[in-house]
Amino acid sequence: MESAGGKTFLFSGYRLDLRRGSLSASDCEIALRPKSFEVLRYLVENSGRLVPKDELISTVWPNVTVADEALARCVSDVRSALNDNDQSIIKTIPRRGYLFTATVALEGISRDSVTAAPIGIAIRPAPPFSLVVLPFVSLSGDPAHNYLADVITEGLTSFLSRIRDAFVIARSTALTYKGKTVDARLVGRELGVRYVLEGSEQRSGNRIRVSAQLIDVETGAHLWADRFDADYVDLLQAQDEIVTRLARALQIELTALESARIPPDTAEGHGAEDLALAGEAIYLRYGPSRRESEPGFQLCERALAIDPNNVRALGILAEKTTMRVTGMQSIDRDADIRRSEELVTRALAADPNSYYAHHAKARLLVAQKRAEEALIEAERSLRLNPGYIPSYLVLCQANLMLGLPKNAIEHARKVKRLSPPDPYLYVFHTQEGLAHLMLGEDDLALACLRQAVANNPEFPAASGYLVAALALAGKVPEAREQLAHYLSLPDSRIKTVEGWRRMAYSEHPAYLALRERIYNGLQQAGMTVQ
Repeated sequence: MESAGGKTFLFSGYRLDLRRGSLSASDCEIALRPKSFEVLRYLVENSGRLVPKDELISTVWPNVTVADEALARCVSDVRSALNDNDQSIIKTIPRRGYLFTATVALEGISRDSVTAAPIGIAIRPAPPFSLVVLPFVSLSGDPAHNYLADVITEGLTSFLSRIRDAFVIARSTALTYKGKTVDARLVGRELGVRYVLEGSEQRSGNRIRVSAQLIDVETGAHLWADRFDADYVDLLQAQDEIVTRLARALQIELTALESARIPPDTAEGHGAEDLALAGEAIYLRYGPSRRESEPGFQLCERALAIDPNNVRALGILAEKTTMRVTGMQSIDRDADIRRSEELVTRALAADPNSYYAHHAKARLLVAQKRAEEALIEAERSLRLNPGYIPSYLVLCQANLMLGLPKNAIEHARKVKRLSPPDPYLYVFHTQEGLAHLMLGEDDLALACLRQAVANNPEFPAASGYLVAALALAGKVPEAREQLAHYLSLPDSRIKTVEGWRRMAYSEHPAYLALRERIYNGLQQAGMTVQ
């Protein structure tokens, strides 16, 4: 992009005036050191393009030798000035450079021509996954309770910015619309985003009612909406659960919406990222163990054929392979683990800060019988994206591997509160069922495993565990019917008790005792021993 000389740029509620050499927001000037200003200027002038570090250094410090630390300090200054702590405006691309992701507009030459809501000449269309979370409205009628709406707004802004490739307008900018009646389409155009999220909360006693809707800036259409009630004793816990539930649902919906924007396949084909995004939309919609997910995995394979280091595709395919091991359906356990290890290694090398990559590594560590390390990786994934529900599965599995069934139950139940309609719900019903079996609470185990199979009748692991639980509860005729169903499943590969025995992935005494109960149940139901 060519330099704009003395023009003024508008982005994310900020105004960069090159003629005056100033950065401002809401008519308040923001101080920047000269070199930091030049770094910001160059990134804005090259918005949407990855700018290598060497290029930035040679431009800002011509004919001078400086260390990378000088550039890093300037970028840090700029981020501080823009309240960009979550890197939603300036993204660091590890070992490569920086990417200015905010949508930029050019202000008219005459300052007098700019209205209170500046209308610029768009340099490029709103980027994918771009949105603003408008301040949630409190309907409680008590100004003292407004803080809850603010907490939801802040939490959602933070959580959604963790989604891979998301561009979320900073909370400080969104707050300028607080208390105002606004047109979501105009706000979206001013800020250069594709989507606007707005919502409200209302408290009554120990109950909170939350409503949210996602609006398409281009058409004004309401693309998604949710309303739910949350009961609480601990308000902080309620806040976390509200934000996580909304963030998880929005990640699934936004991924599907962005995938739908990709033009139909052509003879020339699509790029790796388009294919991986389309695959992710299917994967998030159905989870890793449904037949409907298979086209998503195929799209990810096509993405890797174009770009072997596509993190989205690597993480999704690693989980597919690992799931065969932890889901009791691997014909060649060692080969599946080697394949997962290769994919995970490449994903982490491509992006060490990817929650996808760390989640995939956590799943691999479970398959490798390394429970303590798996817990660390799962917690790291959740720190990178607190709304990424699949990482809670590792917390359940690793705790069972360590003989801590009550912890597994706690995590499984938390997910059911956080994301009641989640596509992964069947695996959490399964994990809770196994935990109850470990505790000898067979009736509760049976209820959970029935829910798992009802939620996903094609998931072999849940179906097999239900066979065992029915037999252990003395319901042998029903167990035999369920065994026939299990053996008929297209993805049911392990059809003997000895095959199930080889799938164990922990040596902890409590885990091994649980496994023996499962083997006994399978045998009582009539599964072939060898």
